[in-house]
Amino acid sequence: MTRVTDIICVFRIQFAGTRREVGPFLLAAFVFPAAMYLFANAVAGVEVAPEQSRLRFLAGSIVFSLSLTSISWLGYLLLENRFTGRLKLFATLPLAPSSYVFGVLVFAIAQAAVSVTTLLVVGRALGVQMRPNFPLLIVVILLTILCLCGLGVVVAARARSFSQGSLLTDTLGAGLIFLAPVYYAPEVMPRALRVFAQLLPTTFAARAVQTTLAGGHAIGNELLALSVIAVATLALGFKLMKWRED
Repeated sequence: MTRVTDIICVFRIQFAGTRREVGPFLLAAFVFPAAMYLFANAVAGVEVAPEQSRLRFLAGSIVFSLSLTSISWLGYLLLENRFTGRLKLFATLPLAPSSYVFGVLVFAIAQAAVSVTTLLVVGRALGVQMRPNFPLLIVVILLTILCLCGLGVVVAARARSFSQGSLLTDTLGAGLIFLAPVYYAPEVMPRALRVFAQLLPTTFAARAVQTTLAGGHAIGNELLALSVIAVATLALGFKLMKWRED
C-alpha cells in the first residue's frame, strides 16, 4: 500500500507541473498533431484512396502526439527534476527508485489517454471512417508510450545541461515522426533511408495504430517489435538515471 501511495505522489507532482504549463502540453498533445493531420490531408487531396489516406494521417497524428508528449514533454519534466534538484529531493525521501519510475510512467499513460481520446473524437468529427479495435489499440498505445518514454529517459539521464537536454528531446520527439513513413508510404523514401526508417518505433506504432483503427488485428510483428524496443529502452534509460547525483 505504501508503494502505491508513493507512486500516486510522484504522479501528482508531475501532474502539477503540467497544470502550471498547460499551454505547451496542449501544443504537443493536440494542436501540433491535429494541425499535421489537416496539413497532410490538404496536401494529399481526395483523388487517391481518400478514406485510407485519412486513416493513415489520423494514425500518424496519434503517434505524433505520443512522441511529443512521451519524449519532448515528459523529457522536459525529467530534465527539470534533475537539474533543479527535485530528483535529489526524491532521493532523500523514503521513496524507492521503482516508485519514481512507475509514477512517471503512470503520468505518461494518463496524458496519452487524454491526447489520444481527443484526437479520436476530432477525427470522427472530421469524417474519418474508422472501426477501432479498442483492446488492441490500447495495447499498442501502451507499448508505444513505454518505447518513447524509455528514449526520453535516456536523453534526460545523459544530457550535460538542461538546455542541451531540451534541444535533444525536442529534436528526437519530432524527428522520430518526420524520419518515419508515418504520413506517407515508405516507397517514396530513398532506399537507404527506407531501411533505417522501417526500424523506428514510430513506424511500427503507426502501422499498428492504423490497423487497429480500421478494425484489424494482424499486428503481431508490430507488437513484438514494440515490446522488444520498450524493454531495451526502459532498461537502458533507468539504468543510466542517476538516482543520487555525484
